[in-house]
Amino acid sequence: MEQRIFVELNAEWALVCAEPSTVRKVSGWLTDAGVFCPDEAPGHLDDLLAELERRDRSKGIEHSDRWLAALIRLAAGTGREAQLAARVVMQAMLPGAVRLTQRLMRPERDFDEVGQVVIACLYQVIRTYPASRKRRFAANLMLETLHWASRGLQADAEPAGVTWAPELAALPGDQDVPEEAHRQVLAAQAHDVLSEHPGSVSGARAELLDLLLGGVTAGLVDIERARVIAFEAREGAQEAAEQAGVSAVAWRKRRSRTVSQLRTIAAGLAQAA
Repeated sequence: MEQRIFVELNAEWALVCAEPSTVRKVSGWLTDAGVFCPDEAPGHLDDLLAELERRDRSKGIEHSDRWLAALIRLAAGTGREAQLAARVVMQAMLPGAVRLTQRLMRPERDFDEVGQVVIACLYQVIRTYPASRKRRFAANLMLETLHWASRGLQADAEPAGVTWAPELAALPGDQDVPEEAHRQVLAAQAHDVLSEHPGSVSGARAELLDLLLGGVTAGLVDIERARVIAFEAREGAQEAAEQAGVSAVAWRKRRSRTVSQLRTIAAGLAQAA
């Protein structure tokens, strides 16, 4: 079973650990957050993560929530420090990412390709984790990664239209929801999923979001697939994926599938007009 993505990540991590300034930064962040007392943090990143894991086992979720919250707040920012904070969290979550990859395997799937999707999703989840969540960081990170990765893998393999959701056919007082009502619900859901702050987008990105909203409403694309496309189209998405270990070849393949699907959506909308 090929595990190149995880071998490469560990090799990259060794280079991160070799830089003396990185452990000083990370230990400083965790000391400021009250995770370590002054001068208590180990002097090597690998040892620091091992100590955090040991304390997590003995002190439980409250301890893991404290140090993960400190790093995730930094990871939501910009610049090299945000990237370092996200990379530390990702390395700590790597055993879970391996298990998640194994869980998502199917006979027709390649382990390394699934691993690349999982790692890319995990990195994006870390960088965009909602500030409103205060507890169970580790579990929520992995659940969100599972959600995004499974949806992405399914969408790549089955780029079909929207699937009828049974819960939409059981609205209070209704035995059956007409197609138009179904589309209205889909449109509302898609708007919540895809819309950004008013006035924050324009030009090509605004046109893309309009296209995706129309595609979901018309039943030409699944909501989750539309969300993945919108996320991947954000400025800096490719750089973030590469930092997470996704190869340029894998990224080009995904972009090619996305462009092909966008053309299908546009053609379908033009035909319906």
